Amino acid sequence: MAGLIHHPRHGARQQATNRRLSEADEDVIVVIEDDTTETEGVETHAHSAWQILIADDDHSVHEATVAALAGQKIHGRPLRFLHAYSAAETIELLTTSDPVQLVLLDVVMETPDAGLRAVTEIRERLGCRDLKIIIRTGQPGHAPEQEIRREYAIDGYAKKAELTRSLLRDVIASALQSGDSPSGGIAH
Repeated sequence: MAGLIHHPRHGARQQATNRRLSEADEDVIVVIEDDTTETEGVETHAHSAWQILIADDDHSVHEATVAALAGQKIHGRPLRFLHAYSAAETIELLTTSDPVQLVLLDVVMETPDAGLRAVTEIRERLGCRDLKIIIRTGQPGHAPEQEIRREYAIDGYAKKAELTRSLLRDVIASALQSGDSPSGGIAH
């Protein structure tokens, strides 16, 4: 009898097979066999995955982002996602979660400038000067690119309406230079 076991910390899947010692033996011994190709790949990259926080009040943006980046690697490393649906939740996650290397941050959430205020709070109050922040906006009139780049310490700017899968990947890859460490971001 075979089944899958999900390791809660590593997400690695292992195949469990029940085998009998003999036909007459009533005791069943469960042998856990490593699926080496899948398990090793997951565990090898689990510690080096880029952790990306998607901060947007629109659930469909989260879904589209994850779908667009599913299975992608940036500079040879897989991507792992966290989700926040407000600027306040973004700040909370940055202070309580594992280190995050990049935030994809919407401008208009609780207020028309919630994302921009979050940038200031992330940089000044939390002291996260090395955390990569990419502003994504569906309303560029509220946050013109040149003004935002000049006034805020951001690492990228994208208009949602123009953001294709390949452009999103390129913007993220540019922000996460290959020399950056996935253990970077906010320190606890």
